[in-house]
Amino acid sequence: MCGIAGYISNLKYDEKKILDLLAHRGPDGRDSFSDFLFNKNIFLGHTRLKIIDLSPAGNQPMYSDDKNIVLIFNGEIYNYKDLKSEYLSDVRFNSKTDTEVILKLYERFGISCIEKLNGDFAIAILDKNLNKLFLIRDRLGVKPLYYYMTETQLIFASELKPILSAISKPEISEENLENYFVFKYVPGNETLVKGIKRLQPGSFLEYDLDGGNHETKHFWNLKLNEDYRNMSYTDAKNTLEELLNKSITSQLIADVPVGVFFSGGVDSSIIACSTLHHPEIAYYTARKSQQDIIKEGTISDYYYANKLAKDLKLNLELVDIGGAQLNLELIRKTIFYSDDLIADGSQIPSFLITQEAAKTSTVLLSGMGADELFYGYAGHQISLLSTYLENAPGILINPLMKSFRELKPGIGSFKAYKRYLKKLGQYYEYDNLKYGLMNIVGDYRNSLSVINNNPGSARDYILNYFDSGYSLFDSITRFEIENFLVKNLHYLDRMCMANSVEGRVPYLDYRLVEFAYSLPRHYKLSGFGKGKKILKETYSGKLPSYIFKRSKAGFGMPLRSIFSSQSKIKELLDEDFFMSFKTFSIDNIRRIVNNHLKGTEDNSSIIYALISFQEWYKMFIKS
Repeated sequence: MCGIAGYISNLKYDEKKILDLLAHRGPDGRDSFSDFLFNKNIFLGHTRLKIIDLSPAGNQPMYSDDKNIVLIFNGEIYNYKDLKSEYLSDVRFNSKTDTEVILKLYERFGISCIEKLNGDFAIAILDKNLNKLFLIRDRLGVKPLYYYMTETQLIFASELKPILSAISKPEISEENLENYFVFKYVPGNETLVKGIKRLQPGSFLEYDLDGGNHETKHFWNLKLNEDYRNMSYTDAKNTLEELLNKSITSQLIADVPVGVFFSGGVDSSIIACSTLHHPEIAYYTARKSQQDIIKEGTISDYYYANKLAKDLKLNLELVDIGGAQLNLELIRKTIFYSDDLIADGSQIPSFLITQEAAKTSTVLLSGMGADELFYGYAGHQISLLSTYLENAPGILINPLMKSFRELKPGIGSFKAYKRYLKKLGQYYEYDNLKYGLMNIVGDYRNSLSVINNNPGSARDYILNYFDSGYSLFDSITRFEIENFLVKNLHYLDRMCMANSVEGRVPYLDYRLVEFAYSLPRHYKLSGFGKGKKILKETYSGKLPSYIFKRSKAGFGMPLRSIFSSQSKIKELLDEDFFMSFKTFSIDNIRRIVNNHLKGTEDNSSIIYALISFQEWYKMFIKS
């Protein structure tokens, strides 16, 4: 919806530049608040993307009547009308915005009001009555919020760029490099820039204006609800449909045109099915070339999206993605907007789709989150298979795992299956660690090998989840929701906002998340490895059968196809750059590239991570 930024410091920063760096998040207006308290400069800035109440009354910052409370807000509160009627019926409002509802709720209930909010939000509230600043982030981390803190100052923003503009010499956090290459992003609440952190999802930071004392508190944590845990399968299907329909309906609220990321897969097709009574909605689909599809070893989203669009009479818009579209200029552009570095092939399609969608739609609904909630990834199936094999005798398992290790996922048919079976063979003996390794992108050992002197931080990070006392699949869910999903939400937000479009995620209504987490594993992933079982069976009578029978294509650039060309890798990967660092092993980088080109390994994600890091470093650290 918007961009927010601010600081409390004895220094004065270039406030115009700070807001200029967030202009893409809010092209419809900007304003700010400044003050001088406790010998410190205080600044709160906002750039607005108009979604609800397009009038000037919706501009921010918003103030209490006595001007002692100042609020800036990025996101949407989907239950704001209910909150307004239930708690604020006696209050006079100056606008029809959800922003003002937050302000009035805070005046009435204090910081505890955030527990009543159902939505996606990053909020800053300056309360001069308490001499405090509150920074607040939504439960699942849909909206980003970063901060940089020293003994004398606090700087925060929706993106890294405004904070980087205030740091004279940003430094790379070398201790986080290992995690970046293993996960293809920095997990948890760290970033690759020393000192810059993400505010944890479901938490708020309370900062004292006078002494600089601060504390982070959680207002939500993912936990089991036993009412759902013991629910019959029939009742669970009915509850799922009710919760999802409510979420989709609430997230259609807008005073601007709404569209849908549409792949023809289960998740986006359910959203399409639920929005048929809105014929004005546009559905945006990525289309890969047949050559890319063959080299990837996957299927075409476009075929099914086009087929369903005809059957349901949807307004389908096509966007081509593939090797022809990928170049350094486009990679650099997405890295600039992403800034908190991730190496995900889905960023570029998201950017290209929102670039096209921005011509007609200001809000886009996404099916993101359903795979994590209902076990839709191949890694979930392989994890289940691994549990079945644990009781098999070694005389059978050892030759089987050896055959898996020897698979060549870049050659022949069934490449997607071979990638995961090879992982199973390589890491079967790794105890609980293997379940994390089967559910991350790319190969663990190859990822580690690109840098020297690995301290084992990635291994320890994973084991914190899988040696935690939770059941295996509850551990997988927590691991993915708190890390992989947050990363996906990051690229969705950044690539949407790069084109001044707001992304929304109906599957991540926190009530639906709590429900899905509490269901037994076999409701979501059957004993035969059928992923998203309850989701598919709930909607099986409402969508054509081919939607549920099709294979998963994956939403991303065809990196395996693109990196099958030595000339393309040479064009994009700067070996001289990596040779200039003692940190990197150029011999291992060359081995990774060569094995990928031979087809004996699939190292496309690692190659993309190297290219992304190289361009990010040149852009933000050594510019």
